[in-house]
Amino acid sequence: MTFRFTIPDGPSLTAQAVTLRPDTDRAQPVVAIHTSPGRKGPSPTLYVTLDRIDELLDGIRDIARQAAESAN
Repeated sequence: MTFRFTIPDGPSLTAQAVTLRPDTDRAQPVVAIHTSPGRKGPSPTLYVTLDRIDELLDGIRDIARQAAESAN
């Protein structure tokens, strides 16, 4: 499964369900987050373990609230 977020004529973000170390006894489901390539080439991939997804989303929500408050 893949989720894509794009800004018209701008950057994009892709989140994809993947498994790190498949076919081993240490296989781990994660969400791989890719951003569109920047001026300096491809961006690194961020692998977020499932137990930390809520932390990531909460952090984004907090930053969005701060941005909204500072705009007023």
